[in-house]
Amino acid sequence: MSTGFGRYTQIDLGDLRFLEEDHHRGGLNREAARFALELAGFSYDFEVDRWLEAGWTDISIQADEKLLGGVAAPELANRPLYQRVVNEWIPLAARRHISSSHLIRQAKGRIWKPDEKTHQTGKAVAMIHPLAGGRFVVAIGFMGTGKRPVDWTSNFRFDHPEGFHQGFLTLTKQFEENADRITFEQTASQLGLDELSLADILQEATREDSRFTLFGAGHSQGAAILQLWMYRQIEAGLQPRHVLGYGFAPPSVAAASRGGLRDYPLYHFSNSDDIITRVGLYHHIGRNYVYRANDAFRSFCYQGWNTDVLFNDLLHISRRFGGTQDVMRFMIAYVDALQNMPREDARDALSVFLGGGLKERMLLNKEEPVDGLLRMLRRMMHRSYETAMGIGPNDELVRALSTTLRETALEAGAENYTRTMLQVMSVPHRLVFRDTDIPGLAPYSFMVIRGFGEMREDL
Repeated sequence: MSTGFGRYTQIDLGDLRFLEEDHHRGGLNREAARFALELAGFSYDFEVDRWLEAGWTDISIQADEKLLGGVAAPELANRPLYQRVVNEWIPLAARRHISSSHLIRQAKGRIWKPDEKTHQTGKAVAMIHPLAGGRFVVAIGFMGTGKRPVDWTSNFRFDHPEGFHQGFLTLTKQFEENADRITFEQTASQLGLDELSLADILQEATREDSRFTLFGAGHSQGAAILQLWMYRQIEAGLQPRHVLGYGFAPPSVAAASRGGLRDYPLYHFSNSDDIITRVGLYHHIGRNYVYRANDAFRSFCYQGWNTDVLFNDLLHISRRFGGTQDVMRFMIAYVDALQNMPREDARDALSVFLGGGLKERMLLNKEEPVDGLLRMLRRMMHRSYETAMGIGPNDELVRALSTTLRETALEAGAENYTRTMLQVMSVPHRLVFRDTDIPGLAPYSFMVIRGFGEMREDL
């Protein structure tokens, strides 16, 4: 099969006819959703070959504070061989950068000391493709939370002085600040321009006769950034008719229900089992469509976890969470439960949070790192709860829940309980299976490929 076809849906990545339809009439578009799944997946793996094969060019990759550009179609380059080398090196450098674990280290009895770049952890891809009649589509994919602890810090910045989740807003502004530096050199040459940047394209898209349409996609944290980026661009003057977005597993981003939030040309896919879609703040931007998970869906998508008794018990608990408040109360109670466990059990549980590797276990081998990290986590959780809710958690409810969690976790084994708890968060949340030989489909792949007709708008 040509590499110009999608890795997960096998669609032709150069077939953009779905953009010719009027997406402002409301409702999901199957082909747009499949393309968005591929684009969101691309924001994780940076595998450029199939996109170049499908006619995309001028690909830029934002990896934390670095912006790596210059990936382009070799056949259009002045030095094709050199261009192929660049196309190999840039994605490799980006993948290495975002997988680096150098930010996890022991320092003065604490583990994980963020540096001044802690909040510059946004990852995204941007590229361009010609359409008929001298028009173009710019595709932007926003990556979700990475695997490093530092990648999670933005998710817990629940303060909202501007009415939106501060952590997600900070990452959105980071991408916006790169708009002048995200350039489309081959396209500029074709148009007879000295230069063409994303900022130039956004400015033209404020006009009715814009040559450019923008399509955005994102998963998890990436879906949150997509919401805020699209909202802010339209508020700045970009015409809604020139932009369309699809988000998967979207956290909520708005502190209050503002008029017209549902009317933005943005559509979301949510799994009813996915706790991430119920946290963040309180409201989504755009329309949220939910797949109601059932036993057949779980059997096909959860890779055997659906038969695990503890997994099902914890999934049942998580399904009762109504939103951020319930989730944060549970997390505070669990940290309190760890503080009241034997050090060995607390250490084993914390090693799972930090990645579960030998290095993390060695860092936690002494008593002080365990106590210090638990104190830090407790302060962070309380601060996050207070900034989100405007008030601290009910101490009596937290104590009662903490006692229950301590007893349950020790009975199941603290390490096993913590690992399963993280699986309850991650298994229903998966966008794709990177190994396409794995039987079944990841939950959000299933929704796009097989469950599209069963998506229902959450009103």
